[in-house]
Amino acid sequence: MGGVGSSTSALGFSVQTEAWNGTSWTEVNDMSTARTSLGSAGGPGNSDALAATGLTTTFVANTEEWTVAPPASFQQENLGQVFYNSTSNAFKVTQQSIPAGTWASGTALNTSRTYTAGIGTTNSNALAVGGYSGTAAIANNESYNGTSWTELNDLNSGRYGLNGRGTSTSGIVYAGVTTVKVGNTETWNGTSWTEVNDLSTVRFRAGASGTQTAALCFGGENSGGANIANNESWNGTSWTELADLNTARNGLSGGGTQTDGLAFAGETTVATGATEIWNGSTWTEVADLNTARFRLAGASQVQSASLAIAGGPPNTAATENWNGSVWTEVNDLATARHALGGTGSNTSAIAFGGETPSIPVSNLTEEWNVPTVNSTLTAS
Repeated sequence: MGGVGSSTSALGFSVQTEAWNGTSWTEVNDMSTARTSLGSAGGPGNSDALAATGLTTTFVANTEEWTVAPPASFQQENLGQVFYNSTSNAFKVTQQSIPAGTWASGTALNTSRTYTAGIGTTNSNALAVGGYSGTAAIANNESYNGTSWTELNDLNSGRYGLNGRGTSTSGIVYAGVTTVKVGNTETWNGTSWTEVNDLSTVRFRAGASGTQTAALCFGGENSGGANIANNESWNGTSWTELADLNTARNGLSGGGTQTDGLAFAGETTVATGATEIWNGSTWTEVADLNTARFRLAGASQVQSASLAIAGGPPNTAATENWNGSVWTEVNDLATARHALGGTGSNTSAIAFGGETPSIPVSNLTEEWNVPTVNSTLTAS
């Protein structure tokens, strides 16, 4: 038989034609003339092939081409991806309109809490870690798959006002309050938590950015109750002091990476909207939030694309999008609150728990989604 392609995308043809997608074979359209002992050639995948000559009951000279027409509709793969739509006979590019995002109700947490940490990159792949039950610090760890929360293995050290970064299978939490403020750091491998080296400066309600092996912890309130500007870097093994924030504060949020970070909002002696960006060496003050606040949630994987979610005082539902230069008001949460947890990105975020005007310790969950917009490319 003839064959073309690779180990993940192949085509085999003779009497029948089958396509391989890296996992299984699927019968597709057969050649006009079934044959064996044929010659074949084609591209690196299963969308382009040539069959020539071969044997039916006699030798034949037939040549046939195999092609796969471009799909009439498009399944988004990457933001900014260019594709051809055969129905409209036009090239298009996948875009996303941030102000078009909206919040929708999600399934409630199993354990109501405030001052919880969020870990994860989207609203269908997130963790809610630790927090305050209304009477004590808790170690509860729950995973959200876009539909429901599932209890997983608890932290070794229950606490609230802690920070989290990373993914739902490769995360890190640090700082917080047990009965006293701590610098405890724990890493998550998707199954269990492991105690690792502590922060140099104990604190709670700090800001965070980065990943499990390359994180930042900045600001917060220290053991003496004072706002601090201290900034520490985690290399996967230990914490190192770096250049401080310009504005000492607690109850702030953050995002981005270890070398390209973002710090915003918080409490000095009053709520602030102060925003600073980190270039790996120094912090620079940039445009403030439209609504000053503290004890808010954030959703950010890169410095230039972040959400600031809710906060206080008083409780607000305000949501703002950061584009790397300015904050823009977008659609609000359904329920105003502060001391909530959150994670994700500015196109796929989740907010959970917190204190509402009527519920001191809530289990409410809301999901943020931004619809995809496909724009036609035109020559000018």
